[in-house]
Amino acid sequence: MKVIDLKQRTPEWHVWRNAGVTASDAPILMGSPYKTPWRLWGEKRGLLLPEDLSGNPHVRRGIWEEPDARRRFEERHDVMLLPVCAESDVEPLLRALFDGITDDGVPVELKAPTEENLREAKANGTQSEMYRRHKPQVQAQIFVSGADKGFLSLKWRNDFVDWEVPRDDAFISQIIEAARAFWECILTAKEPPLDMGRDMYVPAGEALDAWLKLAAEYRQLDEKLASYLAEAKPIEKKMAELEKRFLSMMGEFTLAESSGVRVSRYLQRGSIDYKAALLKLQTGIQEGDLEPFRRNPSEQDGPFAIRVGHP
Repeated sequence: MKVIDLKQRTPEWHVWRNAGVTASDAPILMGSPYKTPWRLWGEKRGLLLPEDLSGNPHVRRGIWEEPDARRRFEERHDVMLLPVCAESDVEPLLRALFDGITDDGVPVELKAPTEENLREAKANGTQSEMYRRHKPQVQAQIFVSGADKGFLSLKWRNDFVDWEVPRDDAFISQIIEAARAFWECILTAKEPPLDMGRDMYVPAGEALDAWLKLAAEYRQLDEKLASYLAEAKPIEKKMAELEKRFLSMMGEFTLAESSGVRVSRYLQRGSIDYKAALLKLQTGIQEGDLEPFRRNPSEQDGPFAIRVGHP
């Protein structure tokens, strides 16, 4: 492999990684639930802005945890890991940003999953979602480094899973083929196949002309609606004040009608506090036992409802 002397996450690093297919691109080309080849194509062509993941808590945790994860892996395996960038000697198009590579050239990919994902990984091993999701990345790293194996290491706080990943030449061939086909799309400006359920429809030609006309009309109507809604707010506020005065005049009555205005008032029956009832009537149940049954939060109406209308 050819080591590239670049500091990760610098502008030069971004330019270099965008000029080829990286190991982290491999899962996308092989089928990722998080990004499609078309989206990756648009980003590398400069047509789409890369998604800003700087605020993503999982991404931030991974960056923050990486130095400690590297140190702990070194202690467990009695090795030294060097984070480097490199290109394949055989296929320079393929490149890797190694979290760490051992003295004998074995790549190590470090991940900081959630506690739930780590439990799932430990329970299901190489059949786990975590292993299957990151296998293409590790296999691409193995190819770039020329090693006969790699490691996928997961860390959550003081718990971890280390998988030794054997080289899979048949799978690597699929990655190389997919990378070459994808890069041909980059060079020729030809879009990869679109996933209609996940990618965006972008009109072109006559469809673009029709879209522009529809968009202009829609924006005008949207602006007009916004102005109407702004005018309606003080009207709604004044009507609410008048409704309160109607109720005050009615005293204990629940129905009233005069001068074309009908008002009805009702008292909504209070709901049963089933949690309190269950805790009182059924021994042995703790409050935390009820959390899996909690519904999504919702706003509740007040005890009174008013209907004002014309007969």
